[in-house]
Amino acid sequence: MRKARSSITNVLKMTVIPVIIWIIFEMIDRQLTGLGVINTMSDIKTLFRNLLTTYALALAIDLNLSSGRMDLSLGAQMYVGVIFGGNLALLLGWGGAGVLVLATLISAICGGIVGVLFTKLRILPMVLGLGMTLIFECLCYSVNHQQGLVLYGNKPAIDLLSNVWFIIGVAVVALAATTYLLQFSKFGYRLRAVQGSQKLAADSGINIFNNCIGCYVFAGALAGCAGAFEAAYNGSLTPVLNMSSNSTVFRNMFPMVLGIWIGSFCRNKSLGILMGSLSVRLLIIGLSRIGLGSSTQNLIVYSLFLLFVIINTNKNKVAYLKSRKQRIEKAREYKKIHSMG
Repeated sequence: MRKARSSITNVLKMTVIPVIIWIIFEMIDRQLTGLGVINTMSDIKTLFRNLLTTYALALAIDLNLSSGRMDLSLGAQMYVGVIFGGNLALLLGWGGAGVLVLATLISAICGGIVGVLFTKLRILPMVLGLGMTLIFECLCYSVNHQQGLVLYGNKPAIDLLSNVWFIIGVAVVALAATTYLLQFSKFGYRLRAVQGSQKLAADSGINIFNNCIGCYVFAGALAGCAGAFEAAYNGSLTPVLNMSSNSTVFRNMFPMVLGIWIGSFCRNKSLGILMGSLSVRLLIIGLSRIGLGSSTQNLIVYSLFLLFVIINTNKNKVAYLKSRKQRIEKAREYKKIHSMG
């Protein structure tokens, strides 16, 4: 009975943030436009597809960042996987499933390359990420006449990437795989040990370099999976230069940070990041429903992100100041009693 109550409590804690955001914007949007946040099947399809993309990228960022490595090449890995893998899948006639599989595989290989270079060269992760970003972006720009990947037009079986049930199925598989890998597998156990202390983990016999490479590979695979659905949503994926792919990383930082905070209540980071991603997606949909432009949306979302980070970082200071005030009051009372004696 206690386990059942605890599970119900964890579910309520996990879903309260996205539910509150949905209720707030449901009232605002209906008051201003007469429409709710979600109105049609197309809205549901868009929500699930963007949710899967945001969830995969936020989880990919956290895999390395939680161990002290900021991989800024993650967006460029996504571009390489989707452009090279997508065009190869179209050439072979493998359709949407082939685009997804090859994009995931090639992005995982790119992540592995970055991981191997990091463990061998010991370059600072951010510096290495910036350098690999430039290399990967140039590779993408050099193929297919700088057109990247084009999915609109008469392409066989590409509609599969827009099928809501296929999107839900991939999301469930991704959630189950990441939960098992991070919570119940040897890789997840060793990753948590490395996050605690790399020295102690190495002294206990864990190969921290293999674990690092595994994080890069898994993060690259998640980025490639996200990129396939993002390309399907936009109809194409055009290569970029000058480290513009880094925006893919930065715009998914808020879902990651919010998701880690939510996951602390249910002790499941994967589910927490999923709820954080859902919260941010509902926020963006609610803002766009009332006619705000993308720049205004970004201003609001990033401002909330900054506010959340400030509050979350300084939450212990409030408790400290409260306890300090109580100690001062007790000291004054003690001094007053002894002065009277």
